[in-house]
Amino acid sequence: MIPILVSLLLLDQPPQAPAAAATIRGRVMRTDGHPLPHATVRLMMAFGPIVNETTADEDAVFEFTDVRPNQYRLAASKSGYVTLEFGQARASMRGEVVAVKDGETRERVDFVLPRHAAIAGRIVDENGDPVEGASVSVQQIRFANGRRQLAAVPGLNARRTNDLGRYRLFGLQPGDYVVAASVGQVGTDDLPGYATTFFPGTPNPAEAQLVRVGVAADALGVDFALTPVKTARIMGTTLTSTGEPFQGGIRMRASRRSATAAADVGAITRADGSFEFPNVPPGEYVLEGSKNNELGWQVVSVNGTDLEGVVVQTMPGSDISGRVTFEGAATPNRRRLELAAIPADSDFAGRGAAQADIHDDFTFHIGPVLGPRRLRLARAPAGWMLKAIRLDGQDVTDAVMAFGRPNQSLRDVEIVLTDVVTHLSGRVADSRGAPAADCTVIVFPVDEDRRYDGSRFFATVRPAQDGAIDLAGLPEGTYFVSAVDRLPEGSGISEDAWQDPELLERAARKAVRVTLQQGQTVSVTLRR
Repeated sequence: MIPILVSLLLLDQPPQAPAAAATIRGRVMRTDGHPLPHATVRLMMAFGPIVNETTADEDAVFEFTDVRPNQYRLAASKSGYVTLEFGQARASMRGEVVAVKDGETRERVDFVLPRHAAIAGRIVDENGDPVEGASVSVQQIRFANGRRQLAAVPGLNARRTNDLGRYRLFGLQPGDYVVAASVGQVGTDDLPGYATTFFPGTPNPAEAQLVRVGVAADALGVDFALTPVKTARIMGTTLTSTGEPFQGGIRMRASRRSATAAADVGAITRADGSFEFPNVPPGEYVLEGSKNNELGWQVVSVNGTDLEGVVVQTMPGSDISGRVTFEGAATPNRRRLELAAIPADSDFAGRGAAQADIHDDFTFHIGPVLGPRRLRLARAPAGWMLKAIRLDGQDVTDAVMAFGRPNQSLRDVEIVLTDVVTHLSGRVADSRGAPAADCTVIVFPVDEDRRYDGSRFFATVRPAQDGAIDLAGLPEGTYFVSAVDRLPEGSGISEDAWQDPELLERAARKAVRVTLQQGQTVSVTLRR
């Protein structure tokens, strides 16, 4: 009888109304204020795939109907213009998440797309004669391990100069760029000795002059001469971990520690395992050898004198195994856990982050692992955070550990998670007290020893439209919290510029200082 009564009661419940569909509407404009009709607009899940696509009409208006309540990102594109997400000031920055509720009509999800621009000029040699076939590229300033570094612009390939030494690099968004030119590749005997040269004519990237391109405004006349240098040869042998020579699998790349080294290059290799890099400009380089799944490195410094007898021996890699444990009332979903061994030095990053295979019983294995690494909880289930990483009773949460050889493997590593989570919340307001959303909030440690690439003590967040911020799971410690401008157009610096020590020093002067303890919630009010 009881089951029948329960069934009758359930049948008697009124059906729940389905969630009402939402609408997202906006317009795509040019930077001069004119509409940009027929632009393509894509609707994407905030952390997932594209779910819909539409084309703006003659008035440049677009609309998505029947949108399920959720969090989304939107992107607009058109040939000849920079593709941007909603809320992006420029392509290297994060877009803004658009949250829609049941039956809501979200208006003014607008885009302003700048035209692509170009850089053009002429490359000559030390005598002023045109250099045909020189490779010219543009690069951006990025930050890693607290240092400014140059990185290629995604999606933009290098161009070759013509018989007059002229080049044109197009498809650029407005901003500042470093222009570099090189002749062929190091590793070619018949090339003259030229270093990779940066505008206005220096082999040192730290002395490079930024080239600015405006909105639909090309930078012309970017002419400079290649820098002749005294080159050298690097000669040596590649060996496996068992001491057997092997042919091939050797490459050379510029060390992040070097100001003048050339780009990534190949080598002349022989069957006896010997190799030779001819015509190498001065600088510090990393030689990387690989054979099957083995990898090895050797750092060399070139100053115009030949180097002989260099040995690059590969290593099979180390293994890391252990268990994830939980201090809390319940056990979370294993699939929401991500654990990795991340490189602690970009010179020895190998194959990048080594992801853990986490089993149903929460034991895990990572391997093979090569190079200096830190163990990092890459993703935690909602309501959980990392408490500690322990090895043989010692806390190794942020320790740099060397891997590569079998005797460097680790066993019984314990990853401890807790459901006692820190929260940093608050609001960003302008000088009048109104919500300020057009900024980035950076959170960084007061302790400078914790300011390294990949540090778990760093966080950035974009305020919501009402200026609200919320960060969960920051480690215990003392932090600076500061609202900074989005990087201005033409900064020449990518979104990861918050790692720049100079930027952090400026941000600290006007920052709010907070201390987070285990499970504590701290609220801050930030002024723009």
